[in-house]
Amino acid sequence: MQGDATGLDDSETTDAPGGSMSGTTGDPESSDETETESGDDDDGGGAGPGINFDLHPVPDSPFYDTSCGMVDFLFVIDNSGSMFDEQIALISNFPAFINGIENTLDSVDTIHVGVTTTDDYVPNVAGCQLLGSLVVKTGGSDSSNSTCGPYIEDTNYMTEMDDLGAKFSCAAQVGSGGSAAERPMQAMVNAVSGLYGGVDECNEGFIRDDALLVIIVITDEPDLSSQGSPVTWFQDVVDAKAGIPENVVVVSLINTPGGNCGLNDTAQSIADFTTMFGANGFMADICIPDFAPIFDQAIEIIDVACDNFVVD
Repeated sequence: MQGDATGLDDSETTDAPGGSMSGTTGDPESSDETETESGDDDDGGGAGPGINFDLHPVPDSPFYDTSCGMVDFLFVIDNSGSMFDEQIALISNFPAFINGIENTLDSVDTIHVGVTTTDDYVPNVAGCQLLGSLVVKTGGSDSSNSTCGPYIEDTNYMTEMDDLGAKFSCAAQVGSGGSAAERPMQAMVNAVSGLYGGVDECNEGFIRDDALLVIIVITDEPDLSSQGSPVTWFQDVVDAKAGIPENVVVVSLINTPGGNCGLNDTAQSIADFTTMFGANGFMADICIPDFAPIFDQAIEIIDVACDNFVVD
């Protein structure tokens, strides 16, 4: 992929438990609230610049190196009552993040970008209202209140063919009317395990066997409601990638243990899960006002994982 580089601010980091990194930039206050005006019949335009990928045709050669030619991004976004500011911060920094991916990962030809929430998302379209289903339509308090998909390739996930800035702005503003019993880890497992991946099901075609999987979890609460444990979540995700943990990157924006958010309950189980991926696991404080430096560091980790992609 080729494109104009996007400048991102530098940030100091400190080692978090288990060898992952926890961002320490900025104060705990969230970014200023902004509003996205749209209606139910909206095409999901939303705010945000267009992001264009230059596709690289695969030569008709059996010797072509397909390592990390594809990346699947899953964003697990907390849609509970305290998450509006964090959703806006994510949306504001997404264009720089994807442009950074485009400019850094030269071997990548195609991407999938899916959004899911931390509860059964009732405002979504029929067939996509269960935990771990991909967001096609938003609704409720503080949401973009828009129909965002199906996207340009008639799927429930975005690709490089979409105007990613606009479409992600639509889908990621899932609102703050969700359950206070957040289940981000169960949503993640459901989304990547193929639970809704059958023909004509909500997540059909999203997770590809030969793609690098990048999971980005964004929540300000601990996960106290998902089934299983960090060990079982890790195993479920690795099983979804043919038993190859090197083909997974996990980025967790959470209330980190020992972090600077000052919130009562740290996301210890999510932190434990994240660190199980070693150098491919990265966590940072969700309370920082600007996610750009964190995404800058995440791009570096994704780049290394792409270079080290294991072909099954």
